[in-house]
Amino acid sequence: MMETLPAGTILRGRYRIERTLGSGGFGHVYLGVDVKTKQQFAIKEYLVTGSHGQEQLKHEAHVLSQLHHPNLPAFQESFDERGRYYVVLSYIEGNDLTDYIRAVRLRNETVPLRQILTWMLTICDAVRFLHNQQQYVVHRDIKPDNIRIVPNGTAVLVDMGNAKATADGARTLLFIRHQGTPGYAPPEQYPGGKGTDVRSDVYALGGTLYFALTAHEPPSVSTRNQSLQQGQPDLPSLQELVAKNPPEESADANAGRQFRLGISRPAKPAQRHSRHLAQLGQIPPELLDRLNNIIKRAMAMRPEKRYQTVAEFSLDLQGVLTALPMQLPPKPAREVSPYSTQPDLPLLYDTIQAAKEQKDQASSDTSAKPASQRPSAPSSNPSSSPAPFPTNCPRCNAELTPGAAFCPQCGYSLANMPKANPAPQAPRPPTESKMMGRNPSAGNKAPGHDISTDETMMIAPQKQISTRAPMAGTPVLPDAKPSTLPIPNARPDSQNRPRSPGMGRTNTTTSGPGLQTSPPTKGNAQTSSSAGSNASAPTSGFRLRTTLIMTGIFVVLLIAFILILVLTIIHGAK
Repeated sequence: MMETLPAGTILRGRYRIERTLGSGGFGHVYLGVDVKTKQQFAIKEYLVTGSHGQEQLKHEAHVLSQLHHPNLPAFQESFDERGRYYVVLSYIEGNDLTDYIRAVRLRNETVPLRQILTWMLTICDAVRFLHNQQQYVVHRDIKPDNIRIVPNGTAVLVDMGNAKATADGARTLLFIRHQGTPGYAPPEQYPGGKGTDVRSDVYALGGTLYFALTAHEPPSVSTRNQSLQQGQPDLPSLQELVAKNPPEESADANAGRQFRLGISRPAKPAQRHSRHLAQLGQIPPELLDRLNNIIKRAMAMRPEKRYQTVAEFSLDLQGVLTALPMQLPPKPAREVSPYSTQPDLPLLYDTIQAAKEQKDQASSDTSAKPASQRPSAPSSNPSSSPAPFPTNCPRCNAELTPGAAFCPQCGYSLANMPKANPAPQAPRPPTESKMMGRNPSAGNKAPGHDISTDETMMIAPQKQISTRAPMAGTPVLPDAKPSTLPIPNARPDSQNRPRSPGMGRTNTTTSGPGLQTSPPTKGNAQTSSSAGSNASAPTSGFRLRTTLIMTGIFVVLLIAFILILVLTIIHGAK
């Protein structure tokens, strides 16, 4: 293998070597810059020995100089220096078709079928130009690696180093006896074959179309021969590849990752869905069948069964391109990775915007309705007039202030009592009506009373209430006796007063013909609860602390006993 030239080397006093672009069995390819014009060139380096080799290279360089096509690299010049032969060609910027398709497959995107067929027709035109020369030239190494996609979207066929110009016999251009690339080289190009001709380039064009459509490498000649010997199809069809393409949301996609550490081995990850391949299933079935037949015929193992010229191959491709629908069905929705730990920000933004628009539209519809059609607050009994507000407390019969929430005498709650001349309620806002709609029981409750509008109420001590004489006109039971309620935190002199027999019991009063039982007062509840808690709190707290301390001591002793027993067993074993 020849050593590469270091960067900065000047060839022919004009070309400065920038870097190495590639290497092969023939030599190396460098990126060079013309020091005068600053134009970039691809410089191919060949190792030449003997005068016969020099003459043959000069002849074939002359053949290359006659090839001028927009989809072929332009020949600049050739020269020999330091015992090596150099051919200078125009440098084609861009990415080759292999890297282009692999990048698309990695991002799970698609290259439109129209674009692929247009590129193939462009390459077919360049190959047909080579075949139409007076001494027709067979490229012999057509493959995705040698098709460069330039920034303007045009396809260019590069690497003419393996081409063969036919004169009196078979002449290999630039000394390269290359067997081709597996999957793209036909059987006749391998040792023992009958020799290459224009039909060999047709085979390579079929393999390139197969890769561009499916992102799968076509099987090599040896693999196809093994399949034929086993009675199996030697070339997978497009329909078969589309059928094997897993669905976009497959439950088996994560099967290879689901395993238990130390128990099972991770399986091979399942094949991922390919949108590039899936677009073949979106075209009409008859067009897919035509594409499959074109590839099958172009890659026939026997040359007589292939297209005899590139023109026939390109004519069938042009027919498919013409019949292809202008717009394919829209591609599936955006894929969301099941392994992502980040929120789907675009989807979240769309959801928020949709909710905003829906809310704004509902608000505008509500404001656009006339006042008569707007929702009003429901009334419990619209046909009946409000009941008059009582003037006396139903408990102690004290005089009440209109609109008060509590009795100023005994503190009885008047929230459920009807109010005198209630003010008309304003219509509820939409948000309140929505909340009542969600909770059906909320509509059955009485409207809440705003106590901020009530006057400050004065509640007398319970002792004064119990000792005070009943108001005039208040009915009292015959055996009822005035009771004295205990007051919490009472003064010491109150302990000498006699206690009423009814202390601690529930006081009952009657109002009208019916008998009504009033709940125990607040003072009674506080007195009973405080008395019980004060009596039992010290005893229960002491018992709880004692129990916890004894339990802790028992646990510590048990652990110490177990440790001593273990150490004794270990010492005895030694």
